[in-house]
Amino acid sequence: MKRKILTGILSFLLLAGCINGEKQNNNTGYTIKGSIKGFPTGRVKLISYNIDDQTSKIIDSANITNGTFELKGKIGEPQIMTVNLEPGNWSFKLFIEDTGLTVTTDISGALHYDFSKEGGETFSIIKSYSETGSQNFNDWKKYLDDPGQKQYDAVFTDLNKKIEAAKTNSEQDKLRDQVDSVKKLLTKWQEQLVVNFITQHPSSVAGAYIFRDLYNYDPDMPVSDMESVINKFNGKAKSSEYYKSLATILAKRKSLLPGGVAPDFTLMKRDSSKFTLSSTRGNYVLVDFWASWCHPCIQAIPHWKEVYLKCHNKGFEIVGVADDSRWNDWIKALDRGKMPWLQVVDEFPGKDMPAKVVSLYRNSYIPFYVLLDKEGRIISFTGDENKIDAKLKEIFGS
Repeated sequence: MKRKILTGILSFLLLAGCINGEKQNNNTGYTIKGSIKGFPTGRVKLISYNIDDQTSKIIDSANITNGTFELKGKIGEPQIMTVNLEPGNWSFKLFIEDTGLTVTTDISGALHYDFSKEGGETFSIIKSYSETGSQNFNDWKKYLDDPGQKQYDAVFTDLNKKIEAAKTNSEQDKLRDQVDSVKKLLTKWQEQLVVNFITQHPSSVAGAYIFRDLYNYDPDMPVSDMESVINKFNGKAKSSEYYKSLATILAKRKSLLPGGVAPDFTLMKRDSSKFTLSSTRGNYVLVDFWASWCHPCIQAIPHWKEVYLKCHNKGFEIVGVADDSRWNDWIKALDRGKMPWLQVVDEFPGKDMPAKVVSLYRNSYIPFYVLLDKEGRIISFTGDENKIDAKLKEIFGS
């Protein structure tokens, strides 16, 4: 199975719930009254997150006194936001709407993570909290607590324990492939639930958010299916940032359908010289998105060596685009793999932001392949190497 590019803590939204909160009044903005058990003093920050470029910004902040805080402001459309508590980098997510909201939190039972050895952060995810006043939050909680979703928890827990106990990298890789397979089953289950919800509640911002978030884990969804769901939205959902993001993605995906000209790009080669994709015109070209850290990508190298040896002299080229943020890791992988085709490394515009060309081609996992004709038009756009093999057989014969 394929290894995900995009990383982070997964959170999903959905399903219909009762409206128990106060009546929304867009003219007055939001008022959030919060209480936090186990956190008597500190600072609370309200942080918005751009789901497309993965940037964030502080929207509001206040002091925590005797375990309570209050935030006031105005955001316009409902949005999912992160509440961050300091000191200690504790966080949880809420739907913020221009209405009266009440939040109750308990930091006991929080999940703690330490990625400082890998150059990352130390943080805690709060699990015990509630919000009243937001219909969207109610929908989210019903989805998270759905028994059908919980059935996968035990499977993930068991596989993760086996990964920790595995004695070799090979054993770990096989188990991680199993995790990916289970994630794929979960995603398909979630997709059906989301589509049913959106059909019944087309104006729900929660529905628009979950469908946008789910797309990160199901980017192979057929364009026609994606368009069908997007066309269901109306009202507040259609004016949300999540709908706008989906509409933009759909337009870009349509431009990447077979027959369209592949987006051109220029990246650096190993010797620091520049390579431009359009310079390969006149050949059939396979753009191979891979990385040194991607086990399935490394497994695929022997196969592509055979294909390259068989087809290169017939007018076939491969361009490897590595999703490696560390140059040395990429160089070591090139030395180990000894791949005879063109290799370039992607560029990262900022910390925690996706790579430039990966984003241009709307990829959210690797390995991923784009096969081009002699004029640079897309023949196949897929993560399935078997589909590429079939197209190459049509072009070059057996």
